[in-house]
Amino acid sequence: MIADRLMRGGLLPEYMSRVPYPCWGLKFTEPISDAKELIALMTGSRKDERWLLLGGPAAVSEGQLWTAWLGVASRFQNATMRANTVDVEFIRLIAGTHQIRVGFERAGISSSDEIAWLIHLPEFPIESIHEMPWPSLDRHSLDREAERMMTVLGANLLPHLPIPHAKTVERLELEIEPQSIEDYYAIERSALAHIALADYS
Repeated sequence: MIADRLMRGGLLPEYMSRVPYPCWGLKFTEPISDAKELIALMTGSRKDERWLLLGGPAAVSEGQLWTAWLGVASRFQNATMRANTVDVEFIRLIAGTHQIRVGFERAGISSSDEIAWLIHLPEFPIESIHEMPWPSLDRHSLDREAERMMTVLGANLLPHLPIPHAKTVERLELEIEPQSIEDYYAIERSALAHIALADYS
């Protein structure tokens, strides 16, 4: 599977070292009081379904996000997506489940969240996910669109990339040994395995 190739040090790490995943951390001025209202605001103002929000604890690393993107791209090309849209399929894979409802509960926005991640899904390769070139990203345009979305959502930009933390383990229901709860690499490995096993759990 694609995620297995990543964990074995295959194609993805080389690409990741050159191209950061298009994501922006959002910090709200106060905890989210109505998650459904915020999601409706986002979906009503976004350009297309390639923009989505993840709950703060759900985003672990750029490697996790690229792996989920690869998973969606592969399923899209093979017509094996469980969800009807690519944004929901991405959330499902991040959550590590074949159930859409559970996917939103684990990886979506929840009331009382103070942080979220604005995610963009780059275009998929026309031929095959295993063929080059990788997606070409217009970072200037993406950053401008992300700034617009942040204004709409009333959020400020976090000054860091996604990082694993203890809340991730509980939110995504990762299988982590108690002694590894503060081990960032263990959390990331478990999050990657979560994606690989999404269609079987």
